[in-house]
Amino acid sequence: MKADNVKLDELDAAIIDLLRQNGRMSNREVGRALQVSEGTVRQRLKKLIDSKSMRLGMVTDFEASGLAAGVILRISALPTRARKIAEEIAQLDACTFVALTFGQFEIIAVLVNKSRTEAAEMIDKRIKTIQGVQAVEVQEPVSYAKHRYDLVYTT
Repeated sequence: MKADNVKLDELDAAIIDLLRQNGRMSNREVGRALQVSEGTVRQRLKKLIDSKSMRLGMVTDFEASGLAAGVILRISALPTRARKIAEEIAQLDACTFVALTFGQFEIIAVLVNKSRTEAAEMIDKRIKTIQGVQAVEVQEPVSYAKHRYDLVYTT
């Protein structure tokens, strides 16, 4: 999803910063904090969202949702099939991220499953069997030094 070329000013950045801290703030609360009207906040948010400079959403706690097995896949693939393979992996409900890459691996993907067994079955039966997949390296994070959930915006 590519952002349209929109120049953000100080007010846009301040709105984004407040929503980063508390994504549940109302437009009225944001306006009060920044000493602007609720309508101004609403118009600015519409511009930011319409231009794809910002997206509002929610973050799910995977473990609390019963999804306990997250794995990172590094996939070697035939270069002529890499894009199609990535598109096929992206269709899996368990896939939260997939990208084409430079370097030793053509594709990187992240899967989140209910269990290690479910993840292993998906890798063996759904991913390794895709035409053009040559090898799959699986890594399971055991702890996180940093994992940011806040909004990212473009300038």
